[in-house]
Amino acid sequence: MDSASDTPAKRLSSRHERSLRECAERVRQALAGSHSDKLERLFEYLLDQSVAGKIPSEQQIGKEAFGGDVASSEKDTKVRVYVHRLRKLLDRVFDEPAQPRLTIPVGEYRLHVEDGVVDEVEQAEPERVETLSFPRLNALKRFLPAAALIGVILFLGAAVLLRERAPLADSAFWQPVVANGHPVTVVMGDYYAFSRLSQSETDPDEGPRLVWDRAVPTREDLAILQMLEPDGADTLMDYDQHFVTGGTIEAVSTVRMALSRLPGAARRPVRLVSISQLTPEQLVSEDIVFVGQFSGIGTQIRDPLLQASGFRFGPDFDGLVDSEDDKVFVADNMVLTDERTPRRDFAYIASLPGPAGNRLMIVAGIGDAGVKQAAELVSDRAQLDRLSAEDGETQSAFEALFRVRTVKNVNVGASLLLSRSLKADDVWDISGDVPEYRPIAPPSRK
Repeated sequence: MDSASDTPAKRLSSRHERSLRECAERVRQALAGSHSDKLERLFEYLLDQSVAGKIPSEQQIGKEAFGGDVASSEKDTKVRVYVHRLRKLLDRVFDEPAQPRLTIPVGEYRLHVEDGVVDEVEQAEPERVETLSFPRLNALKRFLPAAALIGVILFLGAAVLLRERAPLADSAFWQPVVANGHPVTVVMGDYYAFSRLSQSETDPDEGPRLVWDRAVPTREDLAILQMLEPDGADTLMDYDQHFVTGGTIEAVSTVRMALSRLPGAARRPVRLVSISQLTPEQLVSEDIVFVGQFSGIGTQIRDPLLQASGFRFGPDFDGLVDSEDDKVFVADNMVLTDERTPRRDFAYIASLPGPAGNRLMIVAGIGDAGVKQAAELVSDRAQLDRLSAEDGETQSAFEALFRVRTVKNVNVGASLLLSRSLKADDVWDISGDVPEYRPIAPPSRK
């Protein structure tokens, strides 16, 4: 959550200031037992700014509230973490809905007093009681069976609707996210691309071409390629560009809609970044939801996942291999001809503990069809309930693989292939295996 506003607003009225300071006394009593100097400094700073009618920015808080105690590169993350902790403290202190409560509005760094909500039950005036005559009473009795039947139908229909709309918060996939209350970052799988300048003699004004090469997945690999091709090194340009597939963007929209259905969604910030933008601070302090193809997973997520998973990746991430029986799962779109229509992909979802009490969740697929289906699966309570039913219990860390039926780019349905627990106890304490170095082959000389 970035608040860029630092323009002073109108100072609070005396009545609002008095109400704000009264609520602040309850917070100070709670802070006295927290033993957190930074949390107290943050609260007092926001209180002074709110009384003055000012809305500080994230950078101002890091500089003025925390000062030299926090390194410059860490201030933004520290501010978000401590604001999140302060919000949780306010929720605990002001847990009675009938009384005024102190809050930090979403999108702003200021303290605000909300009036208590008192349920008022209006008493309806007694209606005039009409005495039914015997003929009218007999006619009413004839309609009672039909009315009872209609009531049963309505009750059963409501039960079906409620079952279909059962809250996602109670599912094994989303429940840990709701419980820990961390900020959420949705991470998109992306791909590095470089530019190649044209050497065309027929069109010297032709601009650079954007190139994606599976053998050049990073900027460092481009530097190696330039060393292997010294004659053409000047034509290879690095603008640090990355792209995201269309299926990933559709899946992210579906996942964000699911996040909006969780309790407290209005107060929980949700950040959207690509895997190349993910920072170690976010990986530690926020719940991470990766969305994308397996080939777009960065090492900071891929290494712990592979250590915990019962799968390993195929060559060039073109499929999954089950480590138990070496069974291979490859999507049709990985091997296509002009006469072949893609009809099969695989969707994968997983959930495991993060490195510092947060959560890491994977919504992935081998191809775009699998990614989109995985997003639909984590948005469907009935599909998520099948995972716990498969094992007979809910696992704290698990993975599941689904076969996805497709007709070109349209998904027809998904069937669960397996659901099992992950060995996630020490994945954040053990370094992943260093991949075998595969140098880029230099171009052939003719």
